[in-house]
Amino acid sequence: MASGQTLATWTADGGASFPSSNYATFDTRNTHPCYDFDPTTQETIYLHFILPRHYGSNGITVYLTWGASSATSGTGAWDVAFERIGDGQQDLDSDGFATAQAIAPATVPGTSGNTKITNVAVTNGANMDSIAVGELFRLRIRRDVANDDATGDLELCAVELKET
Repeated sequence: MASGQTLATWTADGGASFPSSNYATFDTRNTHPCYDFDPTTQETIYLHFILPRHYGSNGITVYLTWGASSATSGTGAWDVAFERIGDGQQDLDSDGFATAQAIAPATVPGTSGNTKITNVAVTNGANMDSIAVGELFRLRIRRDVANDDATGDLELCAVELKET
């Protein structure tokens, strides 16, 4: 597959799972679904995907579409981590995420209700938990509250995974 091609997408009206505590909460904004992430507690959401068989092993760039509930200044920051479920690779009774990959802090939109798209390129191999084509994996998304200063919730609307 050529780099830059979409591997998978997720929107906030799709499936997600959550840790037992400190999880993002479902919300809507003018009927647009989103998940709210707190400004002081690092909240988490898990998304499930299968790595398409046409993936060419070039790494994955994770794109997040998000906005701010109320802030019109400051920065928002995120991190993502992959967990290979695979064929006998991960005990479902425990977590096994690769090292979190930071998405650089970005200025929130200056107009409340607008969205921002930010991304991080994750190299193939250990940073992607060595996921192989055709395997189930989870993507953990967290607001990086230690590295942003936007007040109020950040709202995650969608995720796109593209081959790097």
